[in-house]
Amino acid sequence: MKKKILSLLTIFALAASSSYASTTITELDEVLVIGNRSSKTDSLPGGFMRKKLNLGLLGDTDIMAVPYTAQSISEKSLTSMALPTRQIDQVLMNVPSIRTGTSPIKTDFSIRGIGTNASSLYLNDIPGFFIMCAGPETNTIGHADVLVGPAATLSGSVQSYIGPDGGQPGSVYLYTKRPAENNFNRYTFAISGHGNQGHYIDISQNRLGSNKSWGARMYGQYDQSGLSSISGAKSKKRNLFIDIEHKTKASKTNIFGGYFDYRIYGGERRFSVLRNAKQIPHVPDASKSYDDPKYMHQDVYGYQFTVNHNQKINDSFSWFLNAGMNDTSIRRFIFLSEVALDGEGNLWKNRLWSQYFYMKNRYAQIGFKTNFKTGSIKHDLALSIDRSHRIHYNNNKHASKPEDRLATGNIYTGLIFDPKMYSWDDSKYLSKMFMLQEMDTSINLMDNMKIGKWNILAAGIRRHENFRGKAPKNNNKSDSYAPVIGINYQPNNATSIYTAYSQSTSRSRPVYGGYDNDGEILEPMKITQKEIGVKYNHANILYALSYFDMIQPNPIAIPTKTGSRYSMDGRNRYKGLDFSLNGHISKKWNLFGGFEYLHARQEKTKDGANDGMPTDGSAKWSTIWGLEYTPNEHWSIMTRMEYRGKGVIIGNNRKELSLPSFTNIDLFASYKTHINNYPLSINMSVCNLFNKNYWRTQPGQGNKIMLSLPRTFLLSASLDF
Repeated sequence: MKKKILSLLTIFALAASSSYASTTITELDEVLVIGNRSSKTDSLPGGFMRKKLNLGLLGDTDIMAVPYTAQSISEKSLTSMALPTRQIDQVLMNVPSIRTGTSPIKTDFSIRGIGTNASSLYLNDIPGFFIMCAGPETNTIGHADVLVGPAATLSGSVQSYIGPDGGQPGSVYLYTKRPAENNFNRYTFAISGHGNQGHYIDISQNRLGSNKSWGARMYGQYDQSGLSSISGAKSKKRNLFIDIEHKTKASKTNIFGGYFDYRIYGGERRFSVLRNAKQIPHVPDASKSYDDPKYMHQDVYGYQFTVNHNQKINDSFSWFLNAGMNDTSIRRFIFLSEVALDGEGNLWKNRLWSQYFYMKNRYAQIGFKTNFKTGSIKHDLALSIDRSHRIHYNNNKHASKPEDRLATGNIYTGLIFDPKMYSWDDSKYLSKMFMLQEMDTSINLMDNMKIGKWNILAAGIRRHENFRGKAPKNNNKSDSYAPVIGINYQPNNATSIYTAYSQSTSRSRPVYGGYDNDGEILEPMKITQKEIGVKYNHANILYALSYFDMIQPNPIAIPTKTGSRYSMDGRNRYKGLDFSLNGHISKKWNLFGGFEYLHARQEKTKDGANDGMPTDGSAKWSTIWGLEYTPNEHWSIMTRMEYRGKGVIIGNNRKELSLPSFTNIDLFASYKTHINNYPLSINMSVCNLFNKNYWRTQPGQGNKIMLSLPRTFLLSASLDF
């Protein structure tokens, strides 16, 4: 390890000396600057966000014409902040509406106060590839488009179960790295945490074949890092992917596929607080692992494959195909649930379990796009039909007796694990057991109508679901509809004013458990949102401000003369303001960030017990800001500040258990130069610069909270050859 660190320091020294190299290198530097400018043509000033994003079936659309809160995260942001060893939430947090978690074994986040997870991520327009405990491989992602709000109609079918609350509060479209304009072979070496290290390759070749219409990009990872500086915790990650692209004047085809294997040992960050606790336990040492890293683990492995094709028939008509498949296996030995705590930090009925979870996902969508005029109205219309087929298998083994707690102790004085716990790790030997199957068919229609300075976006989805559970009483078939409408007015090129109504649906659910209406199929859960906003692009800065009002139904038990009736009559309501800006504020300074004000309240709760109370995990204020200084073409220095206001968990008898606010600072720096005419990039980061311990709320996840990550250093060097 010392030799590798010495090698990296040697690269630093060579890099520093090379900046004073000969005229040849100076000329190459000029070429590099031109290349950077070319690559930024589709980005907003500053380079952190793109000018266009994917608007569902209609494809890339200018962000000023999108009648929603939306951002497109650029490759620059991913390269700077979602380093290969970090999860995708490290850049998703740059969107003010999104609040992320910190668990290495869970991909959790919330959008405008509603909890979701990796289930709401698309990969190359394909849904269903990810779940809570199996997120994307960061090194594969080239950019990410974020549509805030329940606008699932824009893309077609989604998973029936999105996040812990159900419904889809937003969509995140991930797009894999494509063949670059300029060919390169890149090797990256990184060190972080407690001597963790990683090796990465990225090879891009373009203009291949006799007609120069083919391109290919291959990237892979061999990593023993990724878990920051958590004591005892470690990870191993291996993956290899290839992206092949074929372009002609009339068509574009992209094929992506590869294999991944990700193993985590320790690193538990998720906790839950008893509802009857008098207080939130004070935050423990974030550098410790609150499980047993020697034995507790999570192994995720499988493959992914996508194909996207667009065929132009003439100037006004084209057809498209999106298809994908993936298999994901998860074998783990972890806490049965989160680490349950009382108000003094004592473990409470914590057990461990072995689990084998297997997910098979198949998806295909075909449709067409056309443009035409009806009088003075210009239409961009898209129609598609899609079919998804998902099967989940789940087998587990866990201690079921109260005396088999297996984990006791206190988060301050130390956790105690019963020696017999290790006999419960049968994760390697568990076989597949059927859990559920869902087959969805949806018809999706979008029409973007332009009338002078007005744009009217209208969309609708009709979805038929055939769900089969483990027990016959869980089986059901249902139809649901969801509309989206947005009106956008652009008085000039710099200003956009919009209003929108959107809706998303999740699977209907049968009623069972001794209620009066046992056997009834509840209507699908529908999240609805009203939004009004303005976007203003002036002096190289894009400003966006929006007001939203979002309603999420909740099933509750309603008393009757004979017992109770289970109904979708409860609800949570989320109202607030989003503000963001991205841009170039002076010759050497770039800025991004914004804030969210959230007023989240429970309404129509069971027996009115919590009517008017905040939703669990909600915090009124949160903000994120990033400031970049580029003194010259070689250096970039950036700091990012995250603030989250006081959070709350609702205890018994309407008691509010408060989580203190926190401020977190991250620091990033990069240096670009040449060594013997070969481009070299050195990246450094310090996450949680001041090493603060704090609790993070988990909006939409009941009484759950997360522990912060400790201060973590990362150093990497990338050499093109």
